[in-house]
Amino acid sequence: MKHFDDIGFQIKRISDSMSKKANHDLEKFGITFSQFQILFFLHQRKRIKTSQKDLENHFEVSSPTISGILKRLESKGFITTEFDDQDKRVKHIYLTQKERKLFYQMKSSRGDMEKTLTRNFTEPEVWELKALLEKVYENVNSPEDIAD
Repeated sequence: MKHFDDIGFQIKRISDSMSKKANHDLEKFGITFSQFQILFFLHQRKRIKTSQKDLENHFEVSSPTISGILKRLESKGFITTEFDDQDKRVKHIYLTQKERKLFYQMKSSRGDMEKTLTRNFTEPEVWELKALLEKVYENVNSPEDIAD
């Protein structure tokens, strides 16, 4: 099997290229693609109390990974964190005014990436691609054993 025939290889290649381009584009804001994804998620949930555990679950990453990203965002002044009054094990994340000023510029960068990804697609093809990618995701996360 050639590398370009391997679906996993293609997905990895696309992901790496997206991250590289996004990191380059976001450099002017002083953040990385991973940090942007966290800020965007928090912005979408700005009226919902969001904990570090919520971020771990949504992004399917470990506590140390999220913790590191949050520390960097806090040191840059984009977020604040506070422990829950009732349960000191729970840390809540809040956006700062600095993030709010930057959000609309960052949102535009996200839209540009979506346009790049789907540039030569018709609208039905975009919907089909999204559906197929969701199926791939479900297959990868299915508890069923995969036959060799």
